[in-house]
Order: sequence, then C-alpha cells, then structure tokens
Amino acid sequence: MKTFNLYRHPELGLEAVKEGFSWPAFFFGIIWMVYKKLWKYAGIWFAIYITLAFVENAVKSGGVDSGMKATYDIMILMGYLLIMLIPAFKGNSWRQTRLLEKGYVLEKTVKASTPDQAQQAGQSS
Repeated sequence: MKTFNLYRHPELGLEAVKEGFSWPAFFFGIIWMVYKKLWKYAGIWFAIYITLAFVENAVKSGGVDSGMKATYDIMILMGYLLIMLIPAFKGNSWRQTRLLEKGYVLEKTVKASTPDQAQQAGQSS
C-alpha cells in the first residue's frame, strides 16, 4: 500500500498525490512535469537539459583538453543522473505545493494501491 495525500478544491474536485518517490517523474522527466502542469520546473529542467547538451557537444567536438575529457564526461553523466533523480524525489512535493497554490486544501492522508482508489476512499468518507 502507498500513502496518498488527498486535496480538495471546491470547484475542481479531489486530487490524490502519492508521498515519496515518483517513478513516472524518474522515467519521463519533463514530459511528466508538463502533464502535471508543473510549468516552472519543466522550463528549468528544459534549460538544464539544453545546457548539458551544449556542454556535451563541446566536449565531444574537441573543444576541451583531452586530459580533462574523462572528467567532463563524468560530470555530464552526473548532471544527467541528477536531472532524472531530483524530479523523482521532489516531484510529488512540487505537485502538492502547486495544488495548495491553486486553492486546494489538504483533506486527509489515506493508504491505497492507486490514486483512483485513494480518491474513492476520500469520496466515501
């Protein structure tokens, strides 16, 4: 069972947000952020991704001393890993903050297997 926070909006209804690690955010990154309407974070991640791509291209095109190439390659790899891991660990809390900013109120926390089951538990009580 997973833990979900249920947020209610008077006009927009109920939203369930899982606590903890987000596998969809890990695998789909920017696409997940856009789907969840986390525009600010999607823009930041897009800019970081483009910057990493430019740095990677500069390293590969020979604009860097060959002795430092391995170091830059490791740093670029770490950068790509970070842009995958940070949304996975922080994405659900970003969603919760966004919902609060839109006028949702934390109603309760429930245990469920899926977001739909969590919403059903919130509607039944």
